[in-house]
Amino acid sequence: MKFKILCSLTLAIYLFLPLKLKAQFITGKDPIPESSTNNSGKSLQDASRIGRTSGSKAPEFQELYDYEVSTKNLVSATFPYQSLLHRAYVIMLTEQKIIDHKEAKSILNGLVKVDKLALENPSLQVYLPYEAQLIKEVGSAGGKMHIGRSRNDLDNTTNRMYLRDQLIEVIDAVIRLRKAIQTKAMDHLQTVMVIYTHRKEAQPGTLAHYLTAIDESLAKSLERYIQLYDRIDQSPLGSGASGGTGWPLDRYRVADLLGFNRQLVVNTIEGVAGWDHIAEFAADNAIFMSDLSRLASELQLWSTDEYNSVEMDNSYAGISSMMPQKKNPDALERTRKASALTMGQLVAILSSTNSIEYQHSGVRVMLEPKSLDAVLAATHTMTGVVSTLHVNKETMLKYARENFSTMTDLADLLVRSNHLDFRDAHEVIASVVNNALKQKKTADQITVEMIQTAAKERLGHELSVTAKQLQTALDPVQSITHKTGPGMPAISSVTQMITTGQKDVAARSVWLEKQKTYLSRKNQELIELAGSYSQ
Repeated sequence: MKFKILCSLTLAIYLFLPLKLKAQFITGKDPIPESSTNNSGKSLQDASRIGRTSGSKAPEFQELYDYEVSTKNLVSATFPYQSLLHRAYVIMLTEQKIIDHKEAKSILNGLVKVDKLALENPSLQVYLPYEAQLIKEVGSAGGKMHIGRSRNDLDNTTNRMYLRDQLIEVIDAVIRLRKAIQTKAMDHLQTVMVIYTHRKEAQPGTLAHYLTAIDESLAKSLERYIQLYDRIDQSPLGSGASGGTGWPLDRYRVADLLGFNRQLVVNTIEGVAGWDHIAEFAADNAIFMSDLSRLASELQLWSTDEYNSVEMDNSYAGISSMMPQKKNPDALERTRKASALTMGQLVAILSSTNSIEYQHSGVRVMLEPKSLDAVLAATHTMTGVVSTLHVNKETMLKYARENFSTMTDLADLLVRSNHLDFRDAHEVIASVVNNALKQKKTADQITVEMIQTAAKERLGHELSVTAKQLQTALDPVQSITHKTGPGMPAISSVTQMITTGQKDVAARSVWLEKQKTYLSRKNQELIELAGSYSQ
């Protein structure tokens, strides 16, 4: 599910395997299975899958549990990128004749050894212990790898490489979510429902109309993420501690080797001090997850026993350990919880950069892997929730017919047929609704006589309205059919929105595949080049 760099060489595979699988790669032993086993070796049943949700849990749903207990940290997450950076930097130093080919070969072969040791001893994933181990392995030549650079520009570069790949994963996940929403919308062009404002019945619409609204909102988040990519995809390497270096580094060459498409953070102070791209990533996450949380909140409301408009698939629901009847919207609540985490990250990052010096500083807070995993887990989960959601069409239509959502249409009828001022029509129908509620009548039980009584009370005279006109105005299906303008709920309008959204997703997908292919190629080229030096 996650974006992985596809390289053909053994070293490339090693660099980008998860730490658990890297250990397997080195030792040749199988890792301990993720699922618990009993003494006989048989997998134990997931203890949470009991009661009404005894079926299998969706793997995307499991992600929402896994990220919470993950021990992954920023050092381990960025270590593979540090390994790539070292190779690219040594190659550049050699091409610039700052070190010779023999020294480069020694360093590059030593990097392979130290990388393997670092998997067994995570303390070596921190740069200075890593460098000390390299010098121990290859001698004084290992100390030449750091010529002209600082941990400041090194860390900022590996952070950007890590965030670049994470951003690609988020973009991929949002695209998949939009596809799921568009597909669901196409299935529900004629599923009539009530649109709510202030959690009160407002006007008739369709589920497809609602879902295309969500899709349009997600399109803006997707656009923000793609715009952010160019601002992250810039190499600060060569900035040194902040003032650059007198060594003849080729900053553009090392940027190219690392897949930055020869793009630099040009000013060396900005190279180590700049943090806006991290704050922007956190802000984009918070905005996107806030929207996702709103969708989850609404679906949770609709899934209550009182609304009974939708039901979650068992694979995304939870249970009560005590109450047998419970089928809890656990995936939705955990998505909302993940949203809170991303907002906390934004506040932490902005707080850490507020009023500090414009220079490299240890005060700054970085986007943590757990926060990014929360975004991915929630997005994958909501994609599954939307795809498998069971919709109670009859209940939705019943609410639209009975719960006064067509009263604006009825007021509009009085304006058209009697040339009334809209405010007068509004007040006449408000009186009709009040009387209907007193009489315990639903909207579809309103009569012409009720309108005439309200009109005489409000206006002093009856109005021209027929039973047929009344029934047409009270019919939510007819109400939707007449609303054909851009963005409105008629089938023709919603279909156009879906088509527009699908075209946008197709274009974004092409962009995404282009970036994936480019990074995969650049990483393969780097590994092959490093391999040729080390032979």
